[in-house]
Amino acid sequence: MKVVSNTAIALDGRIATAAYDHFALGTTTDRRYMSVLRARAEAVLVGGQTFRNWPLPLLPDAEALASLKAESFFDSEHPPIEGRRWINAIVTRGGPIAPRREDERVERIFYTPATGDTDPNEIVADLERRGVKTLLLECGGDLLAQWLAAGRVDEVYTTVCPVLLGGRGAPSLVDGPGFSYASAPRLDLLHAVPVGGEIYCRYAVRR
Repeated sequence: MKVVSNTAIALDGRIATAAYDHFALGTTTDRRYMSVLRARAEAVLVGGQTFRNWPLPLLPDAEALASLKAESFFDSEHPPIEGRRWINAIVTRGGPIAPRREDERVERIFYTPATGDTDPNEIVADLERRGVKTLLLECGGDLLAQWLAAGRVDEVYTTVCPVLLGGRGAPSLVDGPGFSYASAPRLDLLHAVPVGGEIYCRYAVRR
């Protein structure tokens, strides 16, 4: 299974303020790119905190797909959109969280310590049994760090936004305990596309 992450970041690497305010960091163009990535995955995974901030179905936007489906920035192969169902996977330390809205196109799966399957390798194995070929991570820095440490991330998409958030303790692209310089994941830049003030980057994680 291929695993890719997608995150909008401030120029200083933050993904939110120190107060964890919930807002859209990227522009509408960034959200269109996000829709294309969602469409080309069978499952989208988020952390519990992300889902609490946005307890809605994680689906691609049809209008965005229509305008960007031929964009060369993305892979040419992707699953068909019509008649599809998406898996929304939520990794949380607590129990299931009540969604704000249901959608028949979404199958929601919760991974919690109580079920013993929050480990990235176990999640990958379970999703593969469910037919997932591409998993999109839209998670915070702690969860992304876990998946990187497990060697389970193949590509990293980032939208670099022209804003500086700063703030001691503000969440960043990769948090958690951190890596030593020797063990830090190395990436190869595949694309860097500037649009307005934003830069859309795609990296491959070296093996």
